[in-house]
Amino acid sequence: MDVAAPMTKENSAETLDKRALTRRSLLALAALAPIARTAAAESAYPSKPIRLIIPFSPGGATDVAGRLVADGLAAALKTTVVVENRDGAAGVIGLQAAAKSPADGYTIAIAGNSLLTSHRTLYPALPYDPPKDFLPIARLVAGSHILVVKPSSPFKNVQDLIQAAKKNPGQITYGSGGKGTSVHLAAELFQIQAGIKLLHVPYRGTSLALNGLLSDDTDLLFDTTPSASPRILSGQLRALGIASLQRDPNLPDVPTIAEQGLPGYEVLFWLGMYAPKNTPAQAQQTLERAVHEVVTSAEFERKLKTLGMTSYFATGADLSDQIARETNEWRDVIHKAGITME
Repeated sequence: MDVAAPMTKENSAETLDKRALTRRSLLALAALAPIARTAAAESAYPSKPIRLIIPFSPGGATDVAGRLVADGLAAALKTTVVVENRDGAAGVIGLQAAAKSPADGYTIAIAGNSLLTSHRTLYPALPYDPPKDFLPIARLVAGSHILVVKPSSPFKNVQDLIQAAKKNPGQITYGSGGKGTSVHLAAELFQIQAGIKLLHVPYRGTSLALNGLLSDDTDLLFDTTPSASPRILSGQLRALGIASLQRDPNLPDVPTIAEQGLPGYEVLFWLGMYAPKNTPAQAQQTLERAVHEVVTSAEFERKLKTLGMTSYFATGADLSDQIARETNEWRDVIHKAGITME
């Protein structure tokens, strides 16, 4: 039988030291517990549904492409992606809501390039600052603008238009979805590079501008490929040139504007995915990898082709660089064209 040693001054002190060490260890473990829980939560991302804000109403190109991305993300991440359309103020309201959301990886937004590039010059009082309020996740898809006329138009190509405009400055009209829209800016860049002057006729939306062209109220339109392609293929419109540096595989017979005398002319519209600034790095990386898997899949590209768009993936870092570059390019165009917003 073991007999307990008699209590002495030495072993009493040793017992107290062990108790103190145990208490300190327990306190240290307790302090580490929240960190461990946070790390576990991050490693399990996503552990709940993700909200995807689309800053336009249902049915438009951004919404349709955004929902394709949402479906792909849900499958890739094995979670629910809830699409929320927050339209208003040409997309500004939706992006403002995204910027003010918790930076936890569970709110993301999809938006076109103009909302983060040209808008910064056109609207100095934007309720969000792209570099300060958003973390770019990835670039998703892209399309191009395309210069179209009616089949009865006397203009057969870009040079026909340029020569006529030089002879009749300010007499040839073009429509747009409103001042400051990408359709308007595409025409302004065209005029600057061609050294001509056209007459701008703004409408309350690009669909109305298209109706104006079809009704012979205007002479031409720098439409988007998703909108114009079906009408070009059906014969309702004739394409003079596409505003990308390469021909559109969906319209291979349409030459680029660049190859018709305006080298370097390019006006793309593309969609990017963004999260509020300070979103955890792991969530950003997980989303970026999932987006890459989705938008580079053959099935996704097949569906995009029917919309007149193509996959246009880039990492968050590359997207950030592109936003900065395009912001400067459009600032120069806006200032040269003298565009001001009321």
